[in-house]
Parts: sequence; C-alpha cells; structure tokens
Amino acid sequence: MNKFTNKKDLLFELVRTNFKLRYNNSVLGFIWVLLKPLLTFLVLYFVFSRFKGGWVENYQIYLLLGIILYTFVNEGVVFGMHSILDTAHIILKVNFPREIALTSSLIMAVINFVINLFVLLIFSLFNPISPTPLSLLYFLLIDATLFVLVYAISFFSSIIIVKLRDLDNITALIMQLLFYATPIFYPIDMLPVKIQKFVMMSPLTILVQSSRDAFIYGKISSLWKVGIILLASLVVLFIGNVYFKKNVKRIAESF
Repeated sequence: MNKFTNKKDLLFELVRTNFKLRYNNSVLGFIWVLLKPLLTFLVLYFVFSRFKGGWVENYQIYLLLGIILYTFVNEGVVFGMHSILDTAHIILKVNFPREIALTSSLIMAVINFVINLFVLLIFSLFNPISPTPLSLLYFLLIDATLFVLVYAISFFSSIIIVKLRDLDNITALIMQLLFYATPIFYPIDMLPVKIQKFVMMSPLTILVQSSRDAFIYGKISSLWKVGIILLASLVVLFIGNVYFKKNVKRIAESF
C-alpha cells in the first residue's frame, strides 16, 4: 500500500512540476491551452465555413471536435516522446519507476484535453446536437482508446529519441501530414471514393469520425473497428511497456 501511495504522490508531484515548467514565464499561462485550438478553429472556420451550409451539418462542432481530438493526439505524442529527456535531470539523481515520468507527461495532455472539452460543451449550447447517454459513453470509450494508442506509441518514442534526436523533426512532419490526411476540417465525402477508402484505413480517421457521430448525432458507428483499434493498442501497449523497461536503464549514458 505504501509503495502504491509513494508512486501516486510522485506522479502527482511530476504532473504539478511539468505544469509549472510548461507555463513558467508565460504571460497567458495555461490560457494557451485554450488559445491554440481556438485560433486554429477560427482560421479554418472562416476559410471553410461554406461547408456548414452544404456538405457538413453542425460544422462548428464538427470542426472544433476534430481539432480538439487531433490536438490531444499531437500533444500526447510530443509530450510522451520528450518525457524521458525532459526529466533526465531527475532520472539521473533519483531511483524511481521511469514509466511514471512518461505517465505524468501524458496526463498533461489529458488535462489540456479536458479543458478543451469544456470549451466544446460551451459551443454545444449554441448548436443543435443530439447525443444520448449511450453515445456519450461510446465517446468516452473512443477517447480512452486514443489515450491507450498514444501511450503505446510513447513507450517506444521516448526511448528512441534519446539516441535519435532527428525523431523530433520526423514526428513533427508526420503529425502535420496526419492533420491534412485526416478529415479534421473537411468532410470525407468530398474526397474521391478511392481516396476515401485509403483515408478510412487510418485509425485516427476512424476514431475522429466515430467521435463526431457519437457526440453530435448520438450514433454508435464503427463499433467493431474501434474495438479492433483498442485491442491492437492494448497489445502494442504491453509490448511497448516491455521494450521500455528493457531499454530505459541503458540510455542514461546518452543524456
């Protein structure tokens, strides 16, 4: 029990430290959590708002939800990837389970995600959406699936980047391409059928589209696909955890 309490206390302290360091000397502080997705939303909305009256119903919520989900994935991938490097000064001095450093970084992404969900709820008050209790539970399941997927990726990336610093630039490029390759600001129906089939092979596309159906329209869509993604993510999470624990003690010399 004491061991669990110690881990919990350490996790809490790391999350609090990460939060303070991330917004230290920042005039707006954590308000940047809101500004980044909102500014992206405003730019894209004014450029592509013609979709609102044509191809996409409830375009405001459609767009904002897509941006919030993508931001969560992007921040989770980046925070998780840098988690070990960012806490290297602690890791070299204190002996503790290294996965706690990774978890604390991902919790930062979750905190930002929850804050942005409150903004989404405010927007929802002025837009006609029709979720059901069951679809909202499904929405939370999809969010949990995204978290597990990001967690699994971070087990590998947090180790690899210590020796391959180019992974930072590679990841930034991949995430940028993923933003445009995922129907975040455009409806997938506007794409040619052949490209639609290719885009729908992306787990992020499936999860984003299913989230919209659940939150906006109260529909349970692509349930078996989401289930497969969750199961695959759990398998990768297990493998990643083994890989992480096997390699994390060997990388101290590379800090």
